Amino acid sequence: MVGIYGMGGVGKTTLAKEVGKEVKQSNIFNTVVLATVSQTPNFKTIQGQIADSLSLRLEEESEDGRAKRLSIRLKNENKVLIILDDIWAKLDLTKMGILLDDGDQKSCKILLTTRREQVCNVMRCGSKISLNVLKEEEGLALLKRNAGIGDHDLPTLNALQKKVLENVRVCL
Repeated sequence: MVGIYGMGGVGKTTLAKEVGKEVKQSNIFNTVVLATVSQTPNFKTIQGQIADSLSLRLEEESEDGRAKRLSIRLKNENKVLIILDDIWAKLDLTKMGILLDDGDQKSCKILLTTRREQVCNVMRCGSKISLNVLKEEEGLALLKRNAGIGDHDLPTLNALQKKVLENVRVCL
């Protein structure tokens, strides 16, 4: 399990989605599942998001029945990355149908995003990645690269870029 943590707005979700896209294209994982947990998790909704990504129809009404069906499906899947986004507290993965301690489920990996490093610790993440706010120079370089602006372009543009960055920092 890998945890990405950092303050709101630094790009945890964007990074996780990009990782999911890249590992699927590279055939590192056959299936990438994305589920948003949020501050008040609704297990049926999360189970539904996981099932949808697996093209699985959950007909069970109870969370336990749905969890059992999901765990059976995940055991039979090959190379699955489950991205759990926006986790605020320890989450019982078994309650959702994700059985990481099961020896048969070695191909199932978890990538989670959270604002708190402590969540990574209580979830027992093997690796933790901290995302921080970009420094001004890094932000300018990123803006230039994505906008296709070179240093030789309009000299007044740097002042405009700095104003944009200041406004972005205020929003964060």
